[in-house]
Amino acid sequence: MKFHTTDKIRLVLPKAALTTVFDECDGFDQDETGGRVIGTFEEDRGKLVIRVSGIIEAGPQARRSAVTFFQDGAHQEQVFRKIESHFPQIEHLGNWHTHHVNGLQHLSGGDIETYHRTVNHRNHNAPFFYALLVTERHRFGDPLRRYTVKHYVFRRGEERIFELSRDQVQIVDQPLLWPTKSEHFPAKAKDDPKLHSLGANPDRAYDKDILTEFYRGIRPFSSAKLGMYWRGPLELLDGSTVEVVLLEDSASSKPSYSVTVRDAPADIKIIAEELAGVEFPSARAALITTERSCNRAIYGRHGEKRKVESPA
Repeated sequence: MKFHTTDKIRLVLPKAALTTVFDECDGFDQDETGGRVIGTFEEDRGKLVIRVSGIIEAGPQARRSAVTFFQDGAHQEQVFRKIESHFPQIEHLGNWHTHHVNGLQHLSGGDIETYHRTVNHRNHNAPFFYALLVTERHRFGDPLRRYTVKHYVFRRGEERIFELSRDQVQIVDQPLLWPTKSEHFPAKAKDDPKLHSLGANPDRAYDKDILTEFYRGIRPFSSAKLGMYWRGPLELLDGSTVEVVLLEDSASSKPSYSVTVRDAPADIKIIAEELAGVEFPSARAALITTERSCNRAIYGRHGEKRKVESPA
């Protein structure tokens, strides 16, 4: 996807907004996270100025994994209406989310499709949609340089996506309307050893692309006990399906993956047991190997059956 440049858009972004975003990333650095961006804008003779004045948290019912993120829209709408009652000029400017856990350096195809749909929706008041994307974490001592961020703007009725340069972003020192000093984001326990890893896993992004395109029934999940994993039905060449679980082991610097075929039928039981003892470099490698191995076993069984049934 090609992102375009323009000199007709300027972003005014408070330091407090970046701090809020970065603190949230620190609390969820094994999973994608994000929230809403609110503020005001001015448009005059084709020139657009976007002024951020608040960040609304993802909400208590948000769902996260290393490659997906779904916000709690009901909670966010409730917070927005509360703010709007005091500041009627406030608009929903866009969203922010992070890819620093999977290594993807730009908006995904799903992000782009969603934001195009949003900016052209009749209920979206602003003639644009602003997207802040966190792409990488750093070890800088400066809290405002903890992460790399990118800024994108979608305009209503236009296919082009604009990426703002550093010169177009003005960082200012001013307070936010939300969160207030007494209302902070819920964060994960800071003593969780998993949260101290700074290494992104780019393979997660590739896994997401491959599995989304070719294995749509198999979806990513995340849990405190298992960590990152993929689960779902795998269709085989005879039309049958088996339930597979691809589990990520991120204890080392380079994660590995194992596969479990649940309740494997007799035809592929031996293959399933063999696969369970293999470590794979990626979820896609584990799944493709499992699919091919199971299909070979099924094909071999059908071949033997034809030999038995054929006349002498």
